Amino acid sequence: MKYKLISSAILSVFLSACGGSGSSSSSSEGTDTDSSSSDNSSSTGSYSGVPYDYVQYIHALNNAKLQQNNPPTSSSTSEVVDAGEYNGFDNDYFYLDSTTGWLTFEMTGDSKRSELRFVENFRTNTSEISTLSAEILPISPEESVASSGDGQEMTLMQVHNKGENGETDDTVLSHPLLRIVWDGESRTDDDTGDSYSNAYWAIIKTNAYECKDDSNPNYNDNCPDSYDFYYLADYDQDNATKFDIEAGDSTLIINVDGDEKVNIDITYWDDLYSYFKAGVYNQYEDGTSTVQFKSLTYNGTTLPSADLDSSSAPSDNFELNDWNLSIPTDDDNSGTADTIDEDDLSDGYEDFEYFYTNTDDGGMVFYVEVDGYKTSTNTSYTRTELREMLREGDTSISTKGVNENNWVFSSAPTSEQEKAGGVDGILDATVAVNQVSTTGESYQIGRVIIGQIHANDDEPVRLYYRKLPDNDKGSIYFAHEPRTGDEVWVDMIGSRDNNASNPSDGIALDEPFFYQIKVVGNTLTVTIMRDGKDDVIETWDMTDSGYDETGQYMYFKAGAYNQNNSGEDDEAAQATFYYLNNRH
Repeated sequence: MKYKLISSAILSVFLSACGGSGSSSSSSEGTDTDSSSSDNSSSTGSYSGVPYDYVQYIHALNNAKLQQNNPPTSSSTSEVVDAGEYNGFDNDYFYLDSTTGWLTFEMTGDSKRSELRFVENFRTNTSEISTLSAEILPISPEESVASSGDGQEMTLMQVHNKGENGETDDTVLSHPLLRIVWDGESRTDDDTGDSYSNAYWAIIKTNAYECKDDSNPNYNDNCPDSYDFYYLADYDQDNATKFDIEAGDSTLIINVDGDEKVNIDITYWDDLYSYFKAGVYNQYEDGTSTVQFKSLTYNGTTLPSADLDSSSAPSDNFELNDWNLSIPTDDDNSGTADTIDEDDLSDGYEDFEYFYTNTDDGGMVFYVEVDGYKTSTNTSYTRTELREMLREGDTSISTKGVNENNWVFSSAPTSEQEKAGGVDGILDATVAVNQVSTTGESYQIGRVIIGQIHANDDEPVRLYYRKLPDNDKGSIYFAHEPRTGDEVWVDMIGSRDNNASNPSDGIALDEPFFYQIKVVGNTLTVTIMRDGKDDVIETWDMTDSGYDETGQYMYFKAGAYNQNNSGEDDEAAQATFYYLNNRH
């Protein structure tokens, strides 16, 4: 499902807030934010938008539904948002903190919650290890529980159970295997005998008996002895604490800030299905909890991926109803490249040379050789590339112009925003570049465009991958083309230079990575994210670039746009996409 992001001309300029350090290799003039800042704060010191706009949360939110007592006075828990449907969503209990840029959960009242429920049910006795990691900071928790006369717990992460069948039946136990909590009151560690207050704890169920409902066939009246308490860390009001949960091979492991704190046998849990939860769940009498998540990593990756079926056409794996496709053939004898319209593309179209599903991993493959038909006589290079079409097949709307097919900046005149199909935009993609050219002119070798914003005649951004033949890894950079004046180039990873050395932090062929291209007003932000590495973020101020003027319209492009027309004819570029989402 697509949503329209409502933005105004007075929306604050902001950067993507990311869990990594945001280090960057570029020092190009015009970049108005220091990307190496450890807190990734924007030049204005504030963040705008919703959690799903920020790259470090997308994968988790694609795999979890939001459960809340909404309003908090309600005794029942509602499923507020389905997994993957967070675009444009926030509310009073789930939002992006405007100061830190972190995902925030808030809730008032005893036994009330604002939590993510990860939709996958898993078994803990298999060789596949299920993981959930988060950097968490409760905000002034002692003040939150100050009026409580009974209990001072906030549950932050859980491994809950779904019974022996993974369904709602009488095998489901009332209590989870694990709760990671903050507790203001003093507790005693069952392992060491030491006591701590204002600290984080792991509360672990030591059996698979029902301890609450005596009508349940699993009920056991020895429940008061069925929980162990493990001290994890003191509360640090200035820094988020990182928790890693690993469940599998009948073992539960908890690491805190990289140190192993719990490693226990959970064979007794083998017959049950489990699932993860994260957020805030109050176990105290009165007050409001506010808990921020700096990062949230599900099953070892932050890279978003679509639900891919390797036997299906691309449109069965990706939502393509608002794209058309250019391929370097000329079946209609027009003299230019063929265009597959929105309706045909979203109805199972495949071309097993240029655009198809990878039968090994389900990725959407874009393949293009140096030789082939081009989109126009003014175009120098061949492409297999998607073009955003917000009209979704309504041919009564022109492809060009400020209309419902295209979008504009929120810095454009209000009259233009009212006519456009969207205001501001975000393009998210997880991609691996599989092949690049190795022959031809030195300035053309090894380069391919994998994402763009196109305007009437120019490109606010073109995102390049480039790998030279003697290098093991490739570079990432982008071009910004103002409507007047010189084109600007910004290196993000490695160098675009024709004789660049092997980038030590580069990206190899076939290595998946995530990119986000985002425009809010006149601010362009490009983010590159990889598992296990710092995010790389660059911004560009487009105030003087001329794209906020009357008549200027935008559309995204994504795929493989080969930037070589001098290599041997059978030289090719190929990119495989595992996730693609355009938002306005």
